[in-house]
Amino acid sequence: MQTAALVPHSAPFGAPLEPTLALLRLLMRQCRAKARVEVFETCRLLMHNPREGAQDYADALLRILSTGLPKAPVIHDLRATERSFDEDWLLALFAALQRDDRCSATFLLRARLPLHLRRPVGWLAAELVQRMQALTERNSQD
Repeated sequence: MQTAALVPHSAPFGAPLEPTLALLRLLMRQCRAKARVEVFETCRLLMHNPREGAQDYADALLRILSTGLPKAPVIHDLRATERSFDEDWLLALFAALQRDDRCSATFLLRARLPLHLRRPVGWLAAELVQRMQALTERNSQD
């Protein structure tokens, strides 16, 4: 007998993805082949130029997660019907940040990342959430 926690999430075939997951996959698809980066240098550069778009924050987040996790995060293709554990984790982190639930965000960061990466990843994720919300709002107005 399988529990619900062990069964991979999947949408009915042909069903549209939730907007946050679709946007996450679209942004992360662009940065898979880029090199790894130095964490604090990347954050420092983005802090001094806060007008950067969602793509720059997604690039930085994925590249830093690639260094901080035992394996590179699994982000499926836009057309995939199931979600990976990494996608579920990022969506849970984004949801916690959107509702300003710091306890849940801290728990999620502590569960997977070494101490020195928790703050920069949390900051990058929060910045990415803001930019993703702006993109979603702009697209819904068009």
